Amino acid sequence: MIEKYVVPRVKDSETDLDDILLPIMRKLLNITIWTITIIVGIDNAGYNVTTMITGLGIGGLVFALAAKDAVANLFGGFIIFSDKPFNMNDRIMLNGHEGYVREIGLRSTKLETLDGRIVTIPNSNVTDNPVLNISKEKGRKIKFHLGLTYDTSVANMELAKEILVNIITKNEHTRDAVIAFESFGDFSLNILCIYWIKSGSPIMDTQDSINMQILKQFNEHKLNFAFPTQTLMIEKQ
Repeated sequence: MIEKYVVPRVKDSETDLDDILLPIMRKLLNITIWTITIIVGIDNAGYNVTTMITGLGIGGLVFALAAKDAVANLFGGFIIFSDKPFNMNDRIMLNGHEGYVREIGLRSTKLETLDGRIVTIPNSNVTDNPVLNISKEKGRKIKFHLGLTYDTSVANMELAKEILVNIITKNEHTRDAVIAFESFGDFSLNILCIYWIKSGSPIMDTQDSINMQILKQFNEHKLNFAFPTQTLMIEKQ
């Protein structure tokens, strides 16, 4: 029934909700079929099913206490469905694991980590811990410092800032450049550089392109990067 009627509709749908509910429907249908089968089998064996179900009242309490973790995971699954902290195929970070959401079930959520491994996380852990949804970020903030040597002139410091602004603002994947002569370091004149990579843009490729342009243009204009140095003054006796 699921393969013939439900799966084709799920494939044609543009939303992720039915992709989440499909594996749950499979599990619930299997549980329902097995439950009915067991009850019918017990009844056909000559046992009074009604009396047995009534007698499960006290045992049900003991079972509920033993299954509290399973119940917590079940409620966690409903919370995920209602709050929607993430959707299918979102990239998230949870409990030290970073990856893509591949399945959201009633008991657990499965992540495919960046190295291709599947991690199964109980839903109670999902709801009890912070979830970082990387896919929903409006932009990736990039922050770094550039240190120029102390013999850099005021004009060249202005030139360095201008080069950085032009490189970042002309890149189609970036926005909101913040460039400032931040501080006098121990061995360098420090320029603070902050920019944001737009959501959906290739992060590593954008950083690589910008960094290569910075290196190229700074070398062309002979703007020297600083490195740790010391000057020793030797007094003659």
